[in-house]
Amino acid sequence: MIRRRAIGLVLSCLMFLPLPASASDRETAATALIDSMISDLETFLATDTGDEAARTAEIDRVLTTYFDMDSITRFSAGQYWRAASTEQKSEYGGLFREVLCGTIVRNFDQLYGLAYSAGGTTAKGDKFVIVQGTFTDTTGARAPVAVNWRVLTRKGEPPRVFDIEIENLSLLVTQKQENVAVIRKNKGDFLALIKAMRDRLEKPVHEGS
Repeated sequence: MIRRRAIGLVLSCLMFLPLPASASDRETAATALIDSMISDLETFLATDTGDEAARTAEIDRVLTTYFDMDSITRFSAGQYWRAASTEQKSEYGGLFREVLCGTIVRNFDQLYGLAYSAGGTTAKGDKFVIVQGTFTDTTGARAPVAVNWRVLTRKGEPPRVFDIEIENLSLLVTQKQENVAVIRKNKGDFLALIKAMRDRLEKPVHEGS
């Protein structure tokens, strides 16, 4: 237990340090970020009582601590983000985060029985590092799932998750495509996307949403 806490402390320190320029150091920092996030979630799952408010608070904390939500939000709206007003951007950002958090919480029970094993890392240019891993169902009921964490590693800034690829399918790109389709269907009106997000909050969809 002492050793695990010591490792957790080291990982926590690494993930908040500004990044140096070398690819190897960026890969180390990105790996530490993912390891720390997985450790946090495992700790929460070990004491989880199923309380929805507690789960929501935990997921919100994870998004704040480990994800670059500003960059994710901008990317998810595609080219239409630039044309949106400041008020529209602010409202969409809040709704997008709430929808994302709610989707994870509604499917939270699927996390039980999963064991994560880390894989390799690959630097992509000077801004991204791909951290590979696999989720395995310890009960054998589900097939192993390969996951790639796309981590932003900007020089002088702490690393943050930008995207998750499940079996090489980008969740963020998929969300962006859906969002852009909504706006295009409504002749470029960004408010249509905001309305769609409001509708999802009022009529949440469970698994697969």
